[in-house]
Amino acid sequence: MTNWNIIGHEWAIDFFQRSMANKRMAHAYLISGPAGVGKALVALRLAQVLNCESGGISPCLECRTCKRIERGNHPDVRIAGMATQTHGMKPEEAARQRDLKIDTVRDWQRDINLRPYEGQQRIFILHDAERLNESASNAILKTLEEPPPYATLILVANTSGDLLPTIVSRCQPLKLRLVPRAQITSALSEQLNVAAEDAELLAAWSNGRIGWALRMLNNPDELETRQTKLDELLSLATQPRSTTFGWAEGYAKAYRGGEQLAVFEMLELWQSWWRDILLMSTGCTTQIVHVDRRPELSQAVSQYHLVDIHAFIARLTSAAQQLRENVNPQLALENVLLHMPIVERR
Repeated sequence: MTNWNIIGHEWAIDFFQRSMANKRMAHAYLISGPAGVGKALVALRLAQVLNCESGGISPCLECRTCKRIERGNHPDVRIAGMATQTHGMKPEEAARQRDLKIDTVRDWQRDINLRPYEGQQRIFILHDAERLNESASNAILKTLEEPPPYATLILVANTSGDLLPTIVSRCQPLKLRLVPRAQITSALSEQLNVAAEDAELLAAWSNGRIGWALRMLNNPDELETRQTKLDELLSLATQPRSTTFGWAEGYAKAYRGGEQLAVFEMLELWQSWWRDILLMSTGCTTQIVHVDRRPELSQAVSQYHLVDIHAFIARLTSAAQQLRENVNPQLALENVLLHMPIVERR
């Protein structure tokens, strides 16, 4: 199992190994789970093991085929998704892309009926499957109904609930679970030689998303940016109304300009802080995310009422939902600011 080179998801690897050993591989898989949990790597490893020159139930990761699949240049493995659809677009145009379109799907599956060039199987991996529009979904469905015997389709989605039930029913579903924090900490420190303190922080911030932790490990500037954004959010409690409303206007402008993901990540970061305060106030200190800010969290616990903390967390959740429902972003963010908990003088 170790040469799958995946942290966590042992049950999924075991499932694939038993299926291969018993020669009961499905013609289509639907791998779902939260963003950053490791879905793309599992899909890639499945493509490798199905074509690995070793012929075993695990990819060797050393043969020419495994290496070419890893690099993304094997002729029998085709990968598509929002990244390929938006490739070559200007940033503003790419940000406006909401759905996976039928042209992307048709290009991805255009040679599905051709036999493998080099490998044993032709593998078709489609990321962001939950974003398929209606026509693209119907095109996928037709392929799933009559796949050639030498082709394996792997759909990757953050959630299977947004896919047509008929698509889901024709795939072998695997819903990846969040990886335990302790396992991520151990893997980072023991396998990747990350300092114990940094490993603990990354594991806590990852919230069980091993892919996210590994991405942050390779992009330290993003970690620093995250801390800066949190400091900015915490400072809003002491800023005058004109300043905070200017902040809301800036994020609303960014949202309208196509930076929706940045706004949702900001709300998620803000919510994680208040969730930590709630956990600290109830004594659940082992589950806090911002482990490097325990003194600040302890101070915050003594400054706010429990009911206000809970209400503000719900307010942040509501704001994210309102944005998804196309509420005016500036009004949604200003409403959040107007309901920030007030420091209780004790």
